Amino acid sequence: MIRHHPTAEILLDHARGGLHTGESLVVACHLGVCDICRSEVSLCEGVGGVLLERLDPVILSDGARMAMLARLDEERSENTPRRPELPAHMNRYSVPDALRRRHFSFRRWATPGIWFAPVKSAGGKTRRTYLVFAQRGTALPHHWHAGREFTFVLHGSFSDGSGTFKAGDFAETDRHVEHAPAVSRETDCLCLISSASPMLPSGWMARSIQRLLGTPY
Repeated sequence: MIRHHPTAEILLDHARGGLHTGESLVVACHLGVCDICRSEVSLCEGVGGVLLERLDPVILSDGARMAMLARLDEERSENTPRRPELPAHMNRYSVPDALRRRHFSFRRWATPGIWFAPVKSAGGKTRRTYLVFAQRGTALPHHWHAGREFTFVLHGSFSDGSGTFKAGDFAETDRHVEHAPAVSRETDCLCLISSASPMLPSGWMARSIQRLLGTPY
């Protein structure tokens, strides 16, 4: 049972296209398994359509129509469903359609029980979007964030000071949150994360491992 959902503000931003690409991907994965949030987004989109119909028409500048059509073609090409072959280590998981259309980079092992894998074309250079895996009974180092971070739980569960998050749940953290997510002892945990900035570990060892990874998470 899904217990943690995006806020109404996040769902509205998603519906109007106001989220960053990586953030939107995390929300889309949650929408794929949550009827409640999917209904709210549909309602927001419907209201937006009504408001657009009530706007007074304006005269477009020269070339505006061609520019709009070109942009639509570009977005259609980006959003065309693709089914790239999943890496072998992902075959055991239920992967949402929104994530299946993405390409995963190679795994980077931080410890024998924790790895990270960047998600390509999902956030550009200014935002980090990636998968993080942790074996059962393990915990990420105590850390905080300089910016906003969205998390979607694909498999297993983890707990921190704000509660327990299981498969299908959505979590949001920001610079006011310090935590050390701990995976349950029952099963491994796999999450999709989109973050505005790298984690800021409090321990020197975690910071050293982070630098060795090449791309800080």
